[in-house]
Order: sequence, then C-alpha cells, then structure tokens
Amino acid sequence: MTTNNCVARILMAARFLAVAPLAAQSAKPAAAAPGEWPHYNRDLGSSRYSPLSQIDKSNAAKLTLAFQWKPDSGVAPREFKNESTPLMIKGVLYFTTAANRDVVAADAQTGKQKWRWHQDEEDRAAVAPRNGSGRGVSYWTDGKEERIFVVTPGYRLIAIDAKSGAQIQSFGTNGAVDLKMQIGVPLDPTKAVIGSSSPPLVFEDFVVIGPALEVGSRPVSYKNVPGRILAMDARTGKLRWRFNTIPTAGEFGAETWENNSASYTGNTGAWAPLTLDPARGWLYLPIEAATGDYYGGHRLGDNLFSTTLLCVDIRTGKRVWHYQIVHHDIWDYDNTTAPILTDITVDGRKIQAVVQLTKQSWAYVFDRVTGKPVWPFVEKPVPASDIPGERTAPTQPFPTKPPAYDRQGVSVDDLIDFTPELRAAALEAIKPYHIGPLFTPATLQHAPDGTKGLLSLPGSLGGADWEGGAVDPETGVVYVGSHTAISVLAMARDSAHSDMNVVNLGGGPPTVQGLPLLKPPYSRITAIDLNRGAFLWQIPSGETPDRVKNNPALKGVTIPNTGGFARPVVLATKTLLFAAEGYGGEAILRVLDKKTGVLVASVKVPGGVSSVPMSYEIGGKQYIAFWVSDQRNQVASTLVAYSLP
Repeated sequence: MTTNNCVARILMAARFLAVAPLAAQSAKPAAAAPGEWPHYNRDLGSSRYSPLSQIDKSNAAKLTLAFQWKPDSGVAPREFKNESTPLMIKGVLYFTTAANRDVVAADAQTGKQKWRWHQDEEDRAAVAPRNGSGRGVSYWTDGKEERIFVVTPGYRLIAIDAKSGAQIQSFGTNGAVDLKMQIGVPLDPTKAVIGSSSPPLVFEDFVVIGPALEVGSRPVSYKNVPGRILAMDARTGKLRWRFNTIPTAGEFGAETWENNSASYTGNTGAWAPLTLDPARGWLYLPIEAATGDYYGGHRLGDNLFSTTLLCVDIRTGKRVWHYQIVHHDIWDYDNTTAPILTDITVDGRKIQAVVQLTKQSWAYVFDRVTGKPVWPFVEKPVPASDIPGERTAPTQPFPTKPPAYDRQGVSVDDLIDFTPELRAAALEAIKPYHIGPLFTPATLQHAPDGTKGLLSLPGSLGGADWEGGAVDPETGVVYVGSHTAISVLAMARDSAHSDMNVVNLGGGPPTVQGLPLLKPPYSRITAIDLNRGAFLWQIPSGETPDRVKNNPALKGVTIPNTGGFARPVVLATKTLLFAAEGYGGEAILRVLDKKTGVLVASVKVPGGVSSVPMSYEIGGKQYIAFWVSDQRNQVASTLVAYSLP
C-alpha cells in the first residue's frame, strides 16, 4: 500500500471515531403489532424475532399443515427456488413469486389468493442480473393509503394499491419509476445490467433501494455499473437522495481509488436486506465488493465503500459513520446479511449495538451510535498476492470477539480423517493446490510451481449469506446458520470473454472418494451471546446426508453427525428457535430449545426449505410460514403455513 493510502486510512479511522453520539435515547427498533410481520425481518432492526408464544416445547411436535399456496402450474418457467419472506399485515399475506417477480396478496388464514400483480419486462428482463421472485415486498401507509412496493428484475420501482393490486397511477409514471434513470450515470435502460434481489426499506416517506449487480466471479469487463443507493419518495416516486458507494472526485473516500479507477469500476451495491434504527433515522447498509470478485489490479487502493458497513441518515443521505470490513476485497466477501440491531450489556455497560454477520464467519459487533467496535478489531498482516498487476492490502481487521462461527482457512489439520486411507487420499488431493489461512490471495491456474489454484475457505458460498440470522432482544443472543464451503480460486487470462487481466476459472474443490475434503460439520447453527462475545452453544445443522452415511468408504465406521450441505435458515420466537437446513437440504423443519440447541421437534414438510421462516398470529392461532420446493420430484415452489391443530 502506498504512503498516501496509509495516511488516508489513518485519517478515515480518525474521522469515523470522531462521530459524536446523539443524546442518549432509546433506539430500539419500532415495535410491530404482536401478531403481524410488517417488514422483511419483521422489524426495521432486522431482528427476525417474533414475540408469539403459542407454539412452545410442549406442543411443537403437533404442528400440522394449515394451508399451502401453489403457483399456477401453467405459468412458465416453473419456479423451484423462492427466497421471499411474506409480510403479514391486517390479515393479509403479501409475497413475490415466479420469474417476473409477481406480487400476490392472500388470506393469512386460508392462503386464498386475493389479487396478483404481474408485469412482463421483455428486453429488460433478459439482461436482469437477478431474475426470479427476489426476497419479497415492502409496505407503506400514511394511515389512509396502503401501498406495496416491489423492485422488478428489470429495476423498476412499482407502487401497488395494497387492497386492489392496481398500480398507483400518481406514483412515478403510471405507478412505476425507472431506477436505471436515477443512478446518475448515462445508461441504456434495455442493456444496463443492474437490478435488485432484496425488498426496499420503507420508513416515513422514504423508499430506499440497494441494487444488485452482475455477479463478479468472471466479469466481462473491469468496467461496470456503480451500485449507488437510491432513496425515492413514497408518495410521488421522485428521487430524494443518492449515495455514491464509489466516491466521485472530491467526495469522501475518493483517494482510496488509485489511477482514476473510481470512474469506471462498478458493483459496491447493497443487495442484501437493509436495516434502520427508527429512533434516529439511521440506515445501516451492508455494502458488497467492487468489480471483480477475485481480482482488483484495475482498482488499486482500499476501495471505499466496498465491503463496508455504512451508516447514513435516511432523511438526508449523508454519511454518519462507516467501517470497511475488508480492504481491497478480492475474496468475494460481500456483506451478504442484513445488519442486526440489538441492545446488549458488556461489562456492566449498556450498548446499542449493530451486528454484521459475514461470509468470513465473523460477527462484527459495533456500537451503532458511534461506529466503534464493541471489542477491538486488530489490523493484522496478511499474505501478499503474486498475481501480475494485483496489490493486496497489507493488513485486514480481525475481530477479537466473538470467535469465528465457522472454519476459516485450510490447513492439513482440517482434512477428512475418518480412516487413515481417507486421510491419505485427502493429502494427495490437495497437492495440486495452495492452501493457507483466511485472506490468503488467489493464485494462478497454471503457476510456475505446478499448482492450479488456491483452496479458499470460506468460499463465496460459505459462512453466512443472505439468510442472515435472528436475535432474541430479551437476551442479546444472536443465532446464525453457516456453511463450510470451499472455493477454488484459479486465476488465468480469458481474453475471449473478458478484458480484465485475469479472472477466476476455478471449478469445484476436490472430493475424497465422494466425500467432502474437510472434516465435518458441513453446516452449523451457532448461538452467540453478545453480552459476553462468546458462544452459548453450537450444533451441526440437520443430520448426516445419506450420501455420506452410505458411502462405501465409511462402511463399518462410526462417524459423528456431520450436518447437511446447505446454508441454514433460522427464526427466533418468544419460546423457540425454528431452523431448517436451507435450499437443497432435507425437507424438515426443526424446532430447537433456544437456550441449549437441543432438538424439541422435527416436522416433515413437502420439500426443502428455500426461504427464511416467519411467524404471525390471526384468529387466535400462531402460524409458521416459509417456501419449499423439490426440483427432483417436480415440486414447484410452494408457500406453506403450519399451526397447531
């Protein structure tokens, strides 16, 4: 790193620590009606916690299917993965479905459809980077009108009448705003690759959209659309403010982009769900990495606000504080989860905290008022890159508490060792690759030493992702699901498809006689006590898959529960923790004791769980609702709701 960048990092650290806290005041997320689920994570603070208690240890095993909503079988293409979380407001469920991101309103007691909004985007949909149902919708009311907001795959913001399903004609142009025209750079609306995967955040009269860009693993160019944050007026659709996550000349952080790279680099959107402290009106943005995911030779420097937790004032769009979680990110360590707000007590001191769960399997815990880490982050030296043109940051921030909730880095001690033969095969399998600790940079596919890439852990699909976590506000315990997934980072030129110096051409990691390379568990659920910065408990997520149990290499060998091969989903309630293995996992909803992680009940469901569960109450009954699917058996995405008999 250059001297200028060192000075810039010191100055920015000083600026972010100098933010003066507001007058002491309660900043708990706004309370929802106990039986409703009005936001993606139930409240604006992203707790994913329901205070409902009708379903408890004594009766959870009796949960039965109350109803299911199935899409029209004639709609093509059929959908086999729906990640949306329904809202439940005034007895109505609102959710998204299908490739065009249709919006549906259904009766919360029966699942009977009330209305369905549909739009074909034709050429815009063809280039949309995030086709499909997305993760849901948002709700707005001024006490008189009620509106549902959805961002389409083609990046239009649509305002829909919550009662009729009709577009609000007074909003934007006939109910729609072309968000591509609000980015602030010249774009061809039919060709520009920018969209959205998570619902907008709605507060007062602001609708805030975090964009999703083209996946950056093998980008066609080092130039891309910038992922700027937009705030639109909920009544009119007019632009209220725009935040440049890649600073323009003269803006704060511009000096962290060398050689004018901020002028052409893209991404740095916020595709994960957003979070807000309603008492202050402060918005917490989980910013992703810049173009591309694994190579940054064309964007030297620390690259603010790439892979940063960014706090802005929702009423002005002005930065309050920030913390860059990965400097010059070349590991695809996007901030993938909604930041979680909760109040904790550490060494007798009450702290209003914000927690960023990450792919790298750390929970970064901050005072959400000042931006200071609750426990120190230590800037530690990390390995340098030998890729031509690349220059990695010399240090990265390492949290001192809580400990990592999943495996970080690959060493020989991590390799499978059920039998001596499997251990020997694993050692042989890694010989063609580099291995190393967290933040080891990618290596060449055809390196001078004969190796063919790096085994990187956590990989781009490892740790915690968009499924996020849940917090119990009464105890300050965060529950997070994680997946132990390796990526192969093998860099090479691909001039036929990209103008970048190198892109990642790595495939899947090696296996050992059909078994994963690493020791289990393959996925976990961890309860983290944020008051102590320590684990309350940790368990494998799910059970050992049949393809592991029945592997011939393990005949006669007793192995522990390995957990499944998917990223878990969790929901906390007053009494329990509901969990499932996640998309591609076993078709079971598991009910756990929040205090111990002990299994209370297992409920068979019609397919693997592809969305995060939610809970609501109506007519004196508590429901648990989520999406399931089973592509192998042609069970299309279906919304199911469970309750007591």
